[in-house]
Amino acid sequence: MRFSVSHACKTSSGRCGEIWGLQGASDAECLQTPTCLLYTHAGSVPHLTYDMLHKIKSVDHHPALFPLPPIASFANSVQEFGAGISTFSGMSTHPSFIRIQDPMKATPSGFNDKAGVSIWDQGGRIHLNVPSFMRIMEAFKPSCYQALCDSDTPKDATRKRLQRSVERTTSLLDQCIAAKSVSSALRDTCILGTVVGGYSREHRHASVMEISKRDVDGYVIEGFHVDGPASKSLKFEEVDDLLQEVVAFLPEDKPRFMYGVLRPEFILKAAMSGVDVFDTSYANAVTDDGLVLSFRCSCDNELATMLERNLSDHQLALDMRDSVYRDQFVPLLEGCACYACRHFTRAYVNHLLSTGEMLAYVLLSVHNIHHFLNFFEAIRRFLKARH
Repeated sequence: MRFSVSHACKTSSGRCGEIWGLQGASDAECLQTPTCLLYTHAGSVPHLTYDMLHKIKSVDHHPALFPLPPIASFANSVQEFGAGISTFSGMSTHPSFIRIQDPMKATPSGFNDKAGVSIWDQGGRIHLNVPSFMRIMEAFKPSCYQALCDSDTPKDATRKRLQRSVERTTSLLDQCIAAKSVSSALRDTCILGTVVGGYSREHRHASVMEISKRDVDGYVIEGFHVDGPASKSLKFEEVDDLLQEVVAFLPEDKPRFMYGVLRPEFILKAAMSGVDVFDTSYANAVTDDGLVLSFRCSCDNELATMLERNLSDHQLALDMRDSVYRDQFVPLLEGCACYACRHFTRAYVNHLLSTGEMLAYVLLSVHNIHHFLNFFEAIRRFLKARH
């Protein structure tokens, strides 16, 4: 994986860039940043078949995020299959990024130790040490994977917990790098280091100084939340200063990742602070809630407004379960060109939700992912316009 900055803002740390050379992508395919990875669960985008997913504009070769829960338990089958997790899951045209935890699921606290990290799937807790984790990566053959890390730092984390998080994350990264260096199966796979430290300036600084010395292909910034829908409540102002300090110590020529169910205004402000890659778990979360993304982002003035103030929930999305929509025979969002808006109405989706039909979530997902991808196009235009 190679990364280059194509435009740097002079009034902020925001930047536009290009990622290319990903395993699983052709040499001609270039990922424009800031961008988001398609969130998947158990190897597929929730609610969507392969055919429905590919009704979304520009999604054919879009990279996908594969959280380890619950696919870690697929490792033996994927190893026997022999072609990696993307092909095994039917997403062979999508470069694959592995994350340790699932951004849609709250991570239980207190289950990591110096030997490894715990994840949870349907069968309960799975403890991953470096050898078991690397065996899974060799079976999955992803385009890029996050090294094992201990980012279990809720807001009330003690100083002792923060120190252990930093030390264990650094140690686990060193072991993952060493194991990768002797693995022929992972020769062309990229590895990401993770910056941790919670809300402590001291520990964030200690972590970024160590991780930035390592030979990795990019950086994941974690530890501000413990994942799950509750991360929607995270306000950018809570992490602004710490994020700025972390980014200032990271190399300019490597991408920065930040995963989670993050609100659009948080994502925009983080992009303005120099974060390059996010994921679509927010779009998936609002789909699960029966909501249609409706916030306006087509012009610079609308994004400038989003920077100045946080939007209320009803400004971000419409609740299609509300009976007010049962007689509205108009697209889910006026002016939207997605498949759902071109062929179906608010009244129909309201009816589907009222009767418990699965098709409701299919149509909501198509629209919400389309809208979210358009949001990132708007962010890139916005950054390029700020000289």
